[in-house]
Amino acid sequence: MTENRKGLDEKEARERLKRIEAFALDQDGTTYLENQPFPWTLQFLDGLRKRGIKYLFLSNNSSKSTAKHVEKLAGLGIDVSEDQVLHSGQVTLEYLKTLPGREKIYLMAVPEVEEEYRAAGFDVDAEDPNYVVLAYDLTFTFEKLEKACRYVRRGVPFFATHHDATWMIGPGEFLPDVGALAAAVTAATGVEAEFLGKPSGVTVEALLRRLGVEKDRVALVGDRLDTDIRMGWDQGILTFLVLSGKTKAEEVEGSPWKPTFVVERTVDILDYLE
Repeated sequence: MTENRKGLDEKEARERLKRIEAFALDQDGTTYLENQPFPWTLQFLDGLRKRGIKYLFLSNNSSKSTAKHVEKLAGLGIDVSEDQVLHSGQVTLEYLKTLPGREKIYLMAVPEVEEEYRAAGFDVDAEDPNYVVLAYDLTFTFEKLEKACRYVRRGVPFFATHHDATWMIGPGEFLPDVGALAAAVTAATGVEAEFLGKPSGVTVEALLRRLGVEKDRVALVGDRLDTDIRMGWDQGILTFLVLSGKTKAEEVEGSPWKPTFVVERTVDILDYLE
C-alpha cells in the first residue's frame, strides 16, 4: 500500500474500506483486455455481490453507445444493466444537459453515439452550434476537423470526452485516442478542449449520482495512474491500482498520483474486504 493524498496510513485506509458501499471499475486493462476477460474477473464480481457491494463499470471509451458497452460485457460473460455502465460519452452528454443552449452542438462521434445523443434531444450537426464536442470518433475525417476548427476559432466552447492520447489494444499495442484527435484541433486553433471523462471531477459527480453514494463510500479500481488513480487522488477517494493493464509496479514511485493500494489482479481486492 502507498500513502495517499489525504495522508492515510494503512490502518486508516483499511478502516475506510470497512465503510465502502460501492466500487467504480475500469474496463479495458482492469476487467478485460480488448476482447478477452481476465480469468479472475467473474470471481471478483461474485465476491462483491456476496458482500452486498454495488459496482458499476467506468470507461473512457466513447466510441460505443451505452447499449454496445453492455453488449460487449455480456459477450464476455458479464451481465449488467445499462445503469451499471458509465462511459465518458455519457458523462459528457449528462454534463451538456446542464448548460444553456445545450440542444445545438457539433458532435464528432461514430454513428451509434450520434444516435444516442439524438435520442437525448441534441441536434448533433447544428449549423450554428453552441458547443463543439469530440468523442472517440473512429470515423474522424479532415472535413470534420476543418469544421470543428472553424467553429472553435469563432469562440464556440470545445469539449472532449476524455484526455487519453492512446488506447491500449494489447501488450505494447496502442491506437490514437481522443487526446490525440483533440490535439489536432488545438494545434490548428490554439484552443484546448475541456476534457470531461476520467480524471475529471465531472466524472466523479456522475458516478456518485449513479451509485447513490458519498465519496467516502466508494473506491476506484483501474490500471492507469494518469486517469483512474489521478481521479481518486484529486478527489480524496480510495483507489486500487491493478497491474493487469498498462501500469507496471515500478512506475508508481515516480508518479505524482499515488494509489491507496496496489494489487496484481482485481480479485486480490477481496482480501482487503475481509
